[in-house]
Amino acid sequence: MIDADAAFQPVVHLDDIDAAWLTRALTRSGVLSDGARVAGVERCNCGTGQLADSYRFTLSYEPRSTGPATVVGKFPSEDVASRAFGKQSGYYRTEIRFYQQLAPTLRAMELPTPLYAELADNETDFVLLMEDLAPARTVDQLVGCTTDEAAVVVEQAAALHASSWRSPQLARLDWLKGAVASFLRITDGLPETTASFPETFGDLVPECDLREAARLNTQLDAWKRVLATPQCLWHSDLRADNLLFDARNGATPVVVLDWQGVGYGYGPIDVAYFLGTSVTTENRRKCERDLINLYRDRLAAQGVEGYSAEDAWEDYRVLAIHPLQTGIFGMGAVKRSERGDEMWRQWIARSAQLTRDLDSYTALKAR
Repeated sequence: MIDADAAFQPVVHLDDIDAAWLTRALTRSGVLSDGARVAGVERCNCGTGQLADSYRFTLSYEPRSTGPATVVGKFPSEDVASRAFGKQSGYYRTEIRFYQQLAPTLRAMELPTPLYAELADNETDFVLLMEDLAPARTVDQLVGCTTDEAAVVVEQAAALHASSWRSPQLARLDWLKGAVASFLRITDGLPETTASFPETFGDLVPECDLREAARLNTQLDAWKRVLATPQCLWHSDLRADNLLFDARNGATPVVVLDWQGVGYGYGPIDVAYFLGTSVTTENRRKCERDLINLYRDRLAAQGVEGYSAEDAWEDYRVLAIHPLQTGIFGMGAVKRSERGDEMWRQWIARSAQLTRDLDSYTALKAR
């Protein structure tokens, strides 16, 4: 007997995704029952990601209405620089492993439901199909989140961190070590990055903000020790462009997307990163104390012990360095676009002011 599925390719290029391939993929993952099939498919671009490409697929079925009307698909970037970084960083591999292994265990987190997640042997090509959460509301990162929006995001960060706080099992998973390893390499290369930055991006970033980032060059070893602290899961890209608000017809306050960089490290970085990139400086100054207290209280409510309000605030002060370092590095690591340039410019401006306001380098020196 010939296995009808023997010729199925689990990972294909975007252009090879047709009704027949989707039928087999969604049947294998249990989304479609035997006998149902995808009869038609249309696609369009969606999302603003710079490391991967996302599309919305509109599907029809025989029998009718036997599967989701739309799904969102994610694929490695067609841009050469972005694809190379996705491969070198391990981010493509990490997101697939996250949805395969960890997502089902994070019951307190609001995540898109994965419908199909497969990675090729080269650990670069992949296909990720997820539930379509449209018409969820997005917040333009350039505009920034309100205090109420920021609060529900901070609560999700606390849920992620509390679920994995000092977990020896997660700390041992090799594929969760990539985020820390990647940022340690980025830190080693920071002097070269800051030295070459003005030639390419000097017209976008004022010298005072670059000098603020370059202050880290005198404390690289201390910063690497902080990054490598094994504490809990760390999303590593928690910002407005990776969030959907009022999802599932308003039943879900916020859903966290883009798990390419998830790792096991110093998780409270997520809170500083989010506030530094996705809340305006004026609003952040008004609400940051309350939000850090909220974060700490949510951790305690979910069983985290021995982490005081003072610990949370001092972590925030130190970890505010991370969004600034990431902005300086990230601007040159992915494909450029008009919106991308403006995003990075504002990202660096906000996070540089954050480190000034919090005197972050003094706090790091005291560690």
